[in-house]
Amino acid sequence: MAKSTLSADHARLIAIEAAGLGPKKPAPIKSASDVLPFLGAVQLDTISTLARSHELVHYARVDASRDDVERALWANPAHTFEYWSHAACVLPLSMYPWFATRRRGFLARKSVWRSLPPTRAINAVKKKLEGNPQSATDLGGAKRGGEWWDWSDTKEALEWLLAIGEVVCTQRIGWRRIYSLSHESIPRELREQPHWQTSNGILGPSDAECIRELILAGVRSLGIGTFGDIVDVHRLGGWHSNRATVTRHLNELVDEGLIKSVDVDSWNEPAYANPSALNSASRKTAGSESTTTLLTPFDSLIWHRDRVSRIFGMDYRIEAYTPAAKRIYGYFAMPVLHDGQLVARVDPGREKNGGKTTLVAKTVTFETDSRGKVAANAIQGTAMALTKAAKWVNATSIECGTVKPESASLALSKALSVKH
Repeated sequence: MAKSTLSADHARLIAIEAAGLGPKKPAPIKSASDVLPFLGAVQLDTISTLARSHELVHYARVDASRDDVERALWANPAHTFEYWSHAACVLPLSMYPWFATRRRGFLARKSVWRSLPPTRAINAVKKKLEGNPQSATDLGGAKRGGEWWDWSDTKEALEWLLAIGEVVCTQRIGWRRIYSLSHESIPRELREQPHWQTSNGILGPSDAECIRELILAGVRSLGIGTFGDIVDVHRLGGWHSNRATVTRHLNELVDEGLIKSVDVDSWNEPAYANPSALNSASRKTAGSESTTTLLTPFDSLIWHRDRVSRIFGMDYRIEAYTPAAKRIYGYFAMPVLHDGQLVARVDPGREKNGGKTTLVAKTVTFETDSRGKVAANAIQGTAMALTKAAKWVNATSIECGTVKPESASLALSKALSVKH
């Protein structure tokens, strides 16, 4: 059967809609509690500028406060858990079985970051957690007192037990993980099924079942992507599974019709799409092609930097870990999504003075055309995104620092002076 061929514009719209960032809110997303089930994974990170990254993921999609997001992610009774997916992510509890293959991988490797923690520490942590979920601080502290990675034996034991599935985190309080024993927090049906077998010391679906489900989850999350894009969603290529195995399962899913193999104009690699996304994604219209918003660098739409370049033409990198003197766009430059394109980058912050909050766009860098010009639409969209962000953080004013190119500074100031 001949492959379908899509335009690059159509593929871009499929990706935007699959990320829940289309011009209309997707039907499944009505509130903050719907965002995670729709996306499948939300990355966690310690950096906080306007807010923490997981809060910004929700902010881009729904009108929800930071408290709404916290309640949605870490409600009681639990319906989420934290684990190593794309990175450290919060995941729907329903996905717990499919990470059995990763738990087996950690157990086989006999380490998470370093060698195994002392057995006495492992046993002590398990005993203390019996019927009593606690934070690392409650259990005796996460650090020895040295550098960031100078973990205590307790923290080492917690990370090991979390990796192999004996301990789980289904709640945070004030950003602190609350750990509990998995058999006390994860419903039995997600831990045990009659047809499951113990493999490499871990009970759960077979590795083949897990990899298939994680591939499908990746394709649903992306809508469309290359092999590299898909394996990057849950890091299948580098977390205890090899490329050949993933390729075999991907091809089987294509043969079964669960994934569609397609070609995309100007893409240099084969593409794979969610069949339902192919049928439902909007074609190019005269109206807006996306919501207008700032995107955290850890938003799933822009996780894979090669994909960002391929779909949006933006060479995007986070510079938080780059020495300040070498930064071009700023510490936490957030791409501006507007009308289906990434039109600028904003490095935001908040300043408080006399009880009032100002949103500060420390650096605003616009995308330019081949002549170095900035589109008027990009300036309007960036002003709209800044205004929206200011309202969300209860800022009463917006200040812009460096604007690149400088020729766009006056137009941006004028656009910000108009209420959107």
